[in-house]
Amino acid sequence: MEKVWLLKLKAFLHDPPHKHWIISMDNEECIKKFQLQEKGRCHEILIKSKVIEPLLGEDLTEEEEKLIEKADTQAYPVNRILPPVAVKIRGEDVIFFDMFNKKIYYDILAATDYETENKRFLELVEKLAKNYNLSRIKEEEKKEKAKILLLFLWRFYQEIFHWMRIHPADTRAPNHSIYDHLVQTSTLVSALPKPAFLLFTIGPVQSFIATARKTSDLWAGSYMLSYFIWKIMKFVVERYGADVIVYPNLLGQPLVDLWLSSEVFGNSLTHLSQKEFDEWFKEWNNIPRSKGLEEKLTIANMPNRFLAIVPINEGEALKLGEECEKNFKEQLKSLAKKTVKRLESILNLEGDLEKIQLQIENQLLNYFQVYWAVMPWFEKKESPKEVLDDYKEIIGETELYKTISEFIESVPKIWSKNKEKDEEYRDFSIAYSLLLELTEKLLGARKSIREFEQLEQKGRKCSLCGEFEVLPLDWEKLRSKEKGLVKEKEQLCGVCLAKRLFPKVMKEELNLSEEMKFPSTSEMATIGEKRRIADNKEFIAEFKELFGEFKQKLLLPNTVSVPKLKDNQLFEIDGQWLMRESYREEYIKSEHTENFKVEEFQKMSQKITKLLEKHRVNPSRYYAILQMDGDHMGKWLKGENNPPIMETLHPKVGEHIKQHAKDNLSSILCKKHPTTPSLHQTLSRKISTFALQEVRRIVEETHYGKLVYAGGDDVLALLPVEEVLECAYELQNAFKEVLSSEASMSAGIVIVHHKYPLYLALKEVQLAQKKAKDERQYNRNAFCLKFIKGSGALKECGGKWELIDFLKELIEHFRKEEFSSTFPYQFFGVVDRLYDDENKEQVIGILRNELKRIFLRQSGNRDILEKYASEILLPKFDEIVKETPDRVIDFANMLIIARSIAMEARI
Repeated sequence: MEKVWLLKLKAFLHDPPHKHWIISMDNEECIKKFQLQEKGRCHEILIKSKVIEPLLGEDLTEEEEKLIEKADTQAYPVNRILPPVAVKIRGEDVIFFDMFNKKIYYDILAATDYETENKRFLELVEKLAKNYNLSRIKEEEKKEKAKILLLFLWRFYQEIFHWMRIHPADTRAPNHSIYDHLVQTSTLVSALPKPAFLLFTIGPVQSFIATARKTSDLWAGSYMLSYFIWKIMKFVVERYGADVIVYPNLLGQPLVDLWLSSEVFGNSLTHLSQKEFDEWFKEWNNIPRSKGLEEKLTIANMPNRFLAIVPINEGEALKLGEECEKNFKEQLKSLAKKTVKRLESILNLEGDLEKIQLQIENQLLNYFQVYWAVMPWFEKKESPKEVLDDYKEIIGETELYKTISEFIESVPKIWSKNKEKDEEYRDFSIAYSLLLELTEKLLGARKSIREFEQLEQKGRKCSLCGEFEVLPLDWEKLRSKEKGLVKEKEQLCGVCLAKRLFPKVMKEELNLSEEMKFPSTSEMATIGEKRRIADNKEFIAEFKELFGEFKQKLLLPNTVSVPKLKDNQLFEIDGQWLMRESYREEYIKSEHTENFKVEEFQKMSQKITKLLEKHRVNPSRYYAILQMDGDHMGKWLKGENNPPIMETLHPKVGEHIKQHAKDNLSSILCKKHPTTPSLHQTLSRKISTFALQEVRRIVEETHYGKLVYAGGDDVLALLPVEEVLECAYELQNAFKEVLSSEASMSAGIVIVHHKYPLYLALKEVQLAQKKAKDERQYNRNAFCLKFIKGSGALKECGGKWELIDFLKELIEHFRKEEFSSTFPYQFFGVVDRLYDDENKEQVIGILRNELKRIFLRQSGNRDILEKYASEILLPKFDEIVKETPDRVIDFANMLIIARSIAMEARI
């Protein structure tokens, strides 16, 4: 499509953002008010004379104008489900219904000063037209200028006119905003006449991320996938616009904003004097960028997949899928080249560069998998029944199938005798939710066909992943030249070395002020102690002086702590150096270097360890890994949590349909509202808002953690022991606030020794999260908590989120030494002796009595202990074991875990 950007821009601007304020006026008075010369519908004439003509001119053919009109007419029914009815909603009757929070905003036209907003709207158009009148510029420039204007409006329209979020596109079905309608009209116009879904995914995910020996490996694996998927989406976005990506929502994504600021806008829009844009422009174009912005930019926020609406015309969607796959493979080849370039600069390699690059390239291409599927939407001449038949055969007669089926049967009864309108409404719009689910099934079928290419692997296997042959490098030289890159005796394959060098590659790629560094597991364990001793100026001054010399002599690498401690005096000193055992000679040799003078080392070590002992510096050796995931996201996507159709209509429309339609239509109005593009887009936007605005704030700014990734509803973070429970609970609450009060998350939490193998700890947290979701275990909206001792001994408990408060309360009692530290172990010993599968029901009463006896036997205020036992401890025991007697082991473990956390908490 030659004029795709011009078409999309005009489609985006076809309605004013304050459309229903204008429509609510008397049409003649409106024309007079805006000094319009033509007759007709006021909002249409306003757009034509005040927006389209000064900004775009008349540069489209009649056929192209009809394409925009078709996109507009299809963007309405695809969100409305029911055909329009002859009911006018004006003035104070205009409302907006939030489908996710099931909240109604009444009399929305009175909530905003639209006289002022109308003036701001026309001023913005005037400013844009001053420099971007597309009818006055050369043909070759139009495409680029139209692209800039569209992307500007897509990115900033809602920020400039914030009330657009609840200004309905259709007052009869006020369940989607005018902004969503404009976006979808623009999306459809570039996909017509034959739209299709393109669902694209890359992998593997969990195994790739979890193959990590260092926390920087963990970050690199997460960010690599996030960055790859953005680069593939960018290929689609540069051709069709950011609006065509349905999932993930790209608004406000740091990588997208970086692209807009550096490659799209440049200085072209600085004349606007638009506050919202100017603040954004200043932030992104200030070099060096702020530390906060770089931290946002280096968090993995993209999932490993995307869904786009693209044209299938003459195989265009299939070609696009193939080109996206080719783009990904080119990225892998480029990464291999950049990895070798980094190696060359470190090792001064000669001769075998091409061979090494080819080996890395082949291993990357062999490791990563690409799957994609294209699902065409049917045309107007076809019937939605064909999609229904396919759906029934592949998926079955679900509730969604029955709703759409009944609806198709009832359309003629809504219109009664008007057959023309019945035919007009038989398009793809009502089958959107069916097509969406079929697309997922199609991709699933594609994934079941595995492509396998055997790589010849003759030599030693990689120390990290064990899958591929190690690269033929001088590993000892690499160790000595680049401190901290590879450990003693570690040799890596192309995939793992590319991951290890990825922070250096991304420094150049993203133009970062410094290389991305990630706090170590030892650092995460010591956060509480660093906070506790922050005001001990005497210790800090002497320690920094002694350690500075120690670091210089041993050539130790630079490190960082968590963002929240950026002003802490010990920010750049890794937490392991606050642990006395780190100054052992054998430890230094195995983990860091053998090139040091033993006598000199011993003198320095003794001074530091004595200082640590003198000031009683004794950090925890444990840290926490938190992994969370939204519950039933598939059901949210399918619309199974949506309200009934009747609730999404304006009350006057509902009453009208009840009075004038046939009786059997009432049953359809009680069905759940199927997923529509707007609901899909809103869900995607809400998930993105949670990931971008809430997760980092809670993890890093509030709870002293470090975020690994926040890809929509998926979260992985490292946290101090004392912060992890509250952090998880806050994330769960934030998810509910952003998405819906009916939404929930499940969490796996593992507290583990800082020297425990990271890849094993990651497997444990994945298992914990699965247990939290498992219907036979904690059944979602829950957490599963594991505490793994340095010896490998494991205790596990879990439950619904309400249990967190009880757990935190227990921890506080143990910290204040109000409860005996031996009481949990004594009770566990009784449970271990008495409880078994054969007599579980009979023994619960005995264990309850034993719990009370052991608890009251400890020293302390008898009255206080009895009160706590009768009012809190025993009722909580009853509540937990009521679900199933097996939970008595959970309860006993919970007491031990609470005591263990209390012992490790430092602040």
